[in-house]
Amino acid sequence: MEPRLREAFSMIDGMRILELAKRLIEIPSVTGEELRVAHYAKEVLESSGLPVELRGSGERPIVLSNINPEKSPYIVFNGHLDTVPVPDPWAWTRDPFKPWVEDGRLYGRGSSDMKASCAVIIHALEVLERLNPSCSVGIQLVPDEERGGGQGTRLLLEEMMKGQLRKPDYVVIGEKSNLKIRIAERGLFQFHIRFRGRATHTAYARVEGINAIAKASKAVLSLEKGIDRFHPWIGYPVISVNTIKGGEVLNQVPAECIIGVDRRLIIGETAETVIAEVEETLREAGRGDPDWIWEILAERDERGGYIYDPPNYTDPENELAKAFQNAVRTAIGVEPELFVEWAGVTDGRFYRYAGIPTVGFGPVGEHAHGPDEFVYLDSLEAQARVYIAAVLDLAERAKKKL
Repeated sequence: MEPRLREAFSMIDGMRILELAKRLIEIPSVTGEELRVAHYAKEVLESSGLPVELRGSGERPIVLSNINPEKSPYIVFNGHLDTVPVPDPWAWTRDPFKPWVEDGRLYGRGSSDMKASCAVIIHALEVLERLNPSCSVGIQLVPDEERGGGQGTRLLLEEMMKGQLRKPDYVVIGEKSNLKIRIAERGLFQFHIRFRGRATHTAYARVEGINAIAKASKAVLSLEKGIDRFHPWIGYPVISVNTIKGGEVLNQVPAECIIGVDRRLIIGETAETVIAEVEETLREAGRGDPDWIWEILAERDERGGYIYDPPNYTDPENELAKAFQNAVRTAIGVEPELFVEWAGVTDGRFYRYAGIPTVGFGPVGEHAHGPDEFVYLDSLEAQARVYIAAVLDLAERAKKKL
């Protein structure tokens, strides 16, 4: 191992990461209520002598910090400080906002998604500031990721496009990835399907009624199936019927039923191909039924195109992806993997849509959004090592091009 890397790794403080993560978890920050945790992050950075800028709204600030702003390339680490709620505190072993450590795991709401990773991002910047690499490094700690990013990452990108904020050359998303390199993400397309029936009194249900819920139920069973396509970076497509609304009163056959569909797309799929598949599935499900009446309800833009988040990826031969592959080998001694089993959407998609090379790399954890959410402590130190090695690698690559 190179002396510079050995020196860098010796600066990583696992206890520092743990204490930062625990304090972040202790501050509830359900989406929309991120003010306190953002101010805590600001105080931590300032106490480490790092410059801090708050952007966004006063109640939901975005925390930015940057070292060597005059240098290039500019590498940004992005993490979100908001979490989902805790609707079932009784299902937790302990209080989700009183983090605890057991068997090498840190438990608490947001431990896996993604406050522990935000602690790594903060500490990595502290270490890099001492190392003074020949590149610029910034961090973005944002709100609103769990609700679409409109008040967080998307807001920053709008400012970048207007020239109000420096555009990064590379972006790293700290979401959990089990120490694998996420170069791609599934797309997201959500829509509804309305089924028509005929209302009547329950007493005449078999004579005059057409039950829209029964029609929708047949469709649900047809749609809820595996899709036999696979992509080596993000796996299989997913379709799931997640909401259903039908009927007004108990003594009336429902005339209408609407189901909500969440479809995750792999590379090569589009909203148009998804709709075509769904239409074919529905036609098959209703074959021979004269009362099979349905319509797909999907949002469209002003040009008539479907509104959705397409699948997206960064070329594995890109400098950022190659730097992370080298960093994984050097920092944690394993062969890098580009496939991430859990391939939901992250704020990384917004950067890829803007043409900015982006990878995801984060710790090992389980039960995000659920009871007893946790992250493995040793994976946090490994994450920090990879981040620092990747930054130094990118800086060296840039110097060789001069």
